[in-house]
Amino acid sequence: MEQPLISIIIPVYNGEKYLREAIDSALSQTYPNIEVIVVNDGSIDDTEQIALSYGKHIRYYSKKNGGVSTALNLGIEQMCGEYFSWLAHDDMYALNKLELQWSVLMQNNDKTAIVHGNYDLLDTKNHIVSHMVQEESYTIEQLTNSVFPLLMSTLHGCTPLIHKSHLTRIGVFNENLPLTQDYDFMFRAFRGQRTLFVSEPLLTSRLRDDSGKSDSRFMIASSKQYEGFARTLTYDEVKHMFKSPRAFYSRMVAVIKARKDTPSASEIYELMDKLPAEVSDAANSDLIERFKENSSVIMPALCIFGVGFHGKILNYELAHRGIMIDCFCDNNASKHGTNIDGVHCVSLNELEQHKSDMLVIVAADVSDSIVAQLKSAGFKYITTKKSLDALILAYPPTI
Repeated sequence: MEQPLISIIIPVYNGEKYLREAIDSALSQTYPNIEVIVVNDGSIDDTEQIALSYGKHIRYYSKKNGGVSTALNLGIEQMCGEYFSWLAHDDMYALNKLELQWSVLMQNNDKTAIVHGNYDLLDTKNHIVSHMVQEESYTIEQLTNSVFPLLMSTLHGCTPLIHKSHLTRIGVFNENLPLTQDYDFMFRAFRGQRTLFVSEPLLTSRLRDDSGKSDSRFMIASSKQYEGFARTLTYDEVKHMFKSPRAFYSRMVAVIKARKDTPSASEIYELMDKLPAEVSDAANSDLIERFKENSSVIMPALCIFGVGFHGKILNYELAHRGIMIDCFCDNNASKHGTNIDGVHCVSLNELEQHKSDMLVIVAADVSDSIVAQLKSAGFKYITTKKSLDALILAYPPTI
């Protein structure tokens, strides 16, 4: 079959530091039939000079600053391709990203299915710090089931390859959502779809202190977005994706609480109150037994390593299943001695006093390096949130 044109759209604002790497990764694709569209969203640095240096190898557009949604929409409006693929200006595609995705489409004889997959995380010194292998947390059946990967925060918005028919179906990016336009777009695109998944990493995504993901405005906007997702989905949709709808709504509450200083999730609690009865709460004793399997200690003490977004979610969900942790731990010294959601945070040196009878659950995206750090320090019992996530979701909360 003839290989169709794929449009790679790179929206950029003040991206002089990383833009060249992004464009190079796009132009170096092993898939041969591509166009690269760079949309400058009113940059005031050397972004334009870098883009223009590529000459006819890219298509370049410049506009007044209006936010990433407006830049993406301009790129979509100008694209000639049959497929749309988004690349952030500070990320890099794997060289075979599009070739892998096209191959999966052909293997499944479905040219319009959305194809997404795994990715790597990179620090500012260009060291890969973690491989995001989503199958370690969930099954392929789950990862290709409607909006499940978005709701579980495993989906990276720059991995999907999207046929232009979906743009006709759902429209483009919402320019009224300057902070969460990617969540909204992917929710509309993935909802009700059976997608395809590539196990190989398709993207290297750069971790940046100035990305805005820790900004309070983003936290509030994203929590409202997830609250909207929970309200929008029907019970039948939730049941189709989750063994326990009550566990799903509990997760949405945890996401909101982890992202908002003064959270209000009353509408989600009301949805939970209306749910049909589920498995007996006694089943949670099985969950505790499964936790014990990670340690030879009869009932190990529990510590969550990581006081960020994922650590807060995990603490909330364990507590609402009758499993209380003994402490948090974190590499950020400013967190030591503080209370996180009522739980004391200790330093690694303090935690080492209990390394023979402590089960440490690493709750961070960059879990690989932390697990290695703990093993080097002599901890015997280590697991990760992502390895326990599917297990936790299978059990409804008791509270």
